[in-house]
Amino acid sequence: MGMISDLPDQMLLQILSWLPTTEVVATMLLSKQWKFLWKQVPKLYYNYSEHEGKDFSEFVSRSLQLHVAPSLKSLKLSISPYCDSRDVTNWIDLAVSRFVLELEIDLTAAQYPMITALPKSMYTCRTLSCLKLKALVLDDIPEDYPICLSSLNYMYLSVSIQVSADKFIGKLSAGAPLLKKTVVQGPVYGDQFLDSMTSYSELKSFTTCLSEWGPTVDSYFNKLEHLCMCTCSSGWWDLLINFLQRSPILRQLQLIKSCNSRPLSSGNQPGFTSTTHVPECLSTTLQTLEWRDYAETEFDMPVASFLLKNATRLSEAKIFLEYAAGPIEKLRIRTALAKLSRGSPTCHLNIGN
Repeated sequence: MGMISDLPDQMLLQILSWLPTTEVVATMLLSKQWKFLWKQVPKLYYNYSEHEGKDFSEFVSRSLQLHVAPSLKSLKLSISPYCDSRDVTNWIDLAVSRFVLELEIDLTAAQYPMITALPKSMYTCRTLSCLKLKALVLDDIPEDYPICLSSLNYMYLSVSIQVSADKFIGKLSAGAPLLKKTVVQGPVYGDQFLDSMTSYSELKSFTTCLSEWGPTVDSYFNKLEHLCMCTCSSGWWDLLINFLQRSPILRQLQLIKSCNSRPLSSGNQPGFTSTTHVPECLSTTLQTLEWRDYAETEFDMPVASFLLKNATRLSEAKIFLEYAAGPIEKLRIRTALAKLSRGSPTCHLNIGN
């Protein structure tokens, strides 16, 4: 104990920042030196699984009220099914009053829908740079709420939204001029959502898993450089080709299966229809392609062939085969992929397991 206690307080605070807040608070019992140190820790992480029953809410409320650090770098809340929505609202208010930089709220464990409206203070948090919302039920942002998220540059939404997602995200984006990366998972519908995305003047990276989305995209992503798309849903290629046609400076493309949807059988999977209009980014800017959980269905192979043939500036293509495939099947797929024509003479094709 003597050796670690001899370290400067700032170093001790950095060490404590890596621990769950339950363990951080427990250090107050070690000695007089540690009695108040936990109140200065810049990162707080609350996980309901470390508590029993309703003790979790009381612990979070009490420790947040006692926290005296001038600024809060990060607050992560993995919330108990027993929490009251009013408690969560109060916790967010407290975080905003501490000039929070990163805020994450995870309601994955909740047994019933909770949180239908975020507190007004969150929408005017000028210090917030990273916002992650998981498994929340959100209402529309009231018209009289001013929105000023002048530092927000990363947003992750995996939520159940009672109103149209395009309305919620559109309003949120209006006050977030520095937003550069957005990850959206869940039931988001309509072209208005895309219109709100393109309104982000600095949006350079976009990740999406929109299994219910239609294939038409009418908006242009003039500054988008990185696109990550989930391949879980039917017709994802139609959506992808629309994105490629409207992202003229795209440099990186990732195709992944990020959700738990069951793979489509070949009988239900739509056939690939090659387009006569090759997206501009394939012939001018696309440099890297990464495809995970590649299964070489009747759909995947033509898509891979189209991308490799027309991406004339591609420097590297990484294709990782679906885990369920056996060794003989993987060898056959590798052989087939290696034979595909490549439009870029300098493209290095890397095929992994």
